[in-house]
Amino acid sequence: MVYRILYSLLYLLSLIPRPLGIRLGEFLGTAGFWLIKRRRTIALENLRVALGEAIGEKERTAFAKKSFQSMGRHFFEVSYLIRKKKKKLGSYIHFEGLENLKRAREQGQGVFLLTGHFGCWELMAVSVGYFQTPIWVVTKPLDFIPAEKLIQKIRGISGNRCVSKEKSMRHLLRLLREKATIGILLDQNIDWYDGVFVPFFGKRACTNKGLALLVHKTRAPVVPIFIVYLGKGRYRIEFQPALPWLVFGDRTTEIEENTAQYNLVIEAMARKYPDHYFWVHQRWKTRPYQPWPRRQA
Repeated sequence: MVYRILYSLLYLLSLIPRPLGIRLGEFLGTAGFWLIKRRRTIALENLRVALGEAIGEKERTAFAKKSFQSMGRHFFEVSYLIRKKKKKLGSYIHFEGLENLKRAREQGQGVFLLTGHFGCWELMAVSVGYFQTPIWVVTKPLDFIPAEKLIQKIRGISGNRCVSKEKSMRHLLRLLREKATIGILLDQNIDWYDGVFVPFFGKRACTNKGLALLVHKTRAPVVPIFIVYLGKGRYRIEFQPALPWLVFGDRTTEIEENTAQYNLVIEAMARKYPDHYFWVHQRWKTRPYQPWPRRQA
């Protein structure tokens, strides 16, 4: 019942003409920036940590507000995916660097698509499924089951499927043997026992080591992919050249250094388009050398 209500509400939003919906999303994002104080504070602090004195307070505020506007725009773009099929998406999506994806797939080892919470990433995933190849998306399931069911339905519109990141190593290894293309967002804070502390904007961030572990074992190519908003409702999806596996002769070092390389790719895009990045996430929340958690007697 709750799922049907959520679906109906999203469907009703999708009936709003898209140019108006984009403007409305940006307006709601601006309102959220001013009304949701806690997230605004997190975004401004993250920008201060990431970009330091390279920008002043006025610029930080402008980037943070545009980031909120991007999230509002993203929400409406997701609603339009319910009704707007492949032909309609093709009128405002275009791709660059397709040769990078083609070369990676020709290796026959499966492919990882590396990205972050940057721009309209849900729109990007559906577009890749429609126009290039259906992909498996590694996700963290939402706690609210009706919302999780709805977002999985939207992600599957173009043939994509989801795999939970919880205990997924064997599943992903099997998918790679089947030459699958797997999308993974690598820029969320995680618990210390699941990650390695490597630089992100010069400050060590606990980063999921699972991708590096899988690439170490399989040597599957890692192709960075990002979506850039061009204005007037148009987007560019970029496939960047596959990342080389950095060899040090030591497994632990290789896991750390290659995970750091993945962070640098996401960081470079966030520096280039700071208004696209999801600054409201507490990326540096987990700190190194935290006391071991103990239960109270």
